[in-house]
Amino acid sequence: MKIGCIGCGNMAKPILNGIASSAIAAPEDIYVTDVNRDALKTFCEACGLRVSTQEEILCACDTVILAVKPQILPELLPQTAEAVNRRDLLVISIAAGKTTDYIGSFYHESVAVARIFPNLNAKVGAAVSAYCGNQNVTASQLETVKTICESFGAAFYVPEAQINIFGVLGGCAPAYTFMYIDALAEAAAAAGFDRAFAGEVAAKMAEGSAKLLASGGESAAELVKKVCSPGGTTIEGVNSLLNDDFAGIVKKAFDASLRRDAELSK
Repeated sequence: MKIGCIGCGNMAKPILNGIASSAIAAPEDIYVTDVNRDALKTFCEACGLRVSTQEEILCACDTVILAVKPQILPELLPQTAEAVNRRDLLVISIAAGKTTDYIGSFYHESVAVARIFPNLNAKVGAAVSAYCGNQNVTASQLETVKTICESFGAAFYVPEAQINIFGVLGGCAPAYTFMYIDALAEAAAAAGFDRAFAGEVAAKMAEGSAKLLASGGESAAELVKKVCSPGGTTIEGVNSLLNDDFAGIVKKAFDASLRRDAELSK
């Protein structure tokens, strides 16, 4: 398989690193282009990938990843239409808010268009990514899309009608989590800890807690109860969070991000 990637920005790089480190395609069969040619060359040389052009990608590859910002697509898609239509390529977009119907409207009606929604944690191979495809994407092609996502983290098939919800849960929520970790570290520092040390402990605590929850033995609510002892220190903090409507604050942030996604999708 030959995979081409148009765009080599902050999200494309961990995706390409994941693909290159897996058995999906040999590094020399991964073609990459970007408007910043110097940065492109530096990255590709470090990973053993092929520095390419848009034209070469569209001629040589059978799978093309569009790793550009949503506002670039109206200019980019018409440039790719002739080659995509002629060669019946699998097109994968990472652009938020741009549906497969929108992308497919620039191509012949039979073109296979998929979307993936990775998050920033792809930088450490720990992304959670949603993927979906239009009616032209075959089971084999959808498996390819899944395998690409799994090369840099966990992958979940999500119907496109719900991918905006996943976008907030998987894409926006890391920022909420980082804020929570940072707030914990600030509180510990105010109580007397060294700030850097507090940050390290808070991050490790969150990592371990997520790992325990992901092990599947018990639900989050059950684990909260396990940490708490009647009349102990944890229950005091938990009750404080409940009294301040912690869940309501999180939902308010989630809904705000979801509303903004709807506005940007119009």
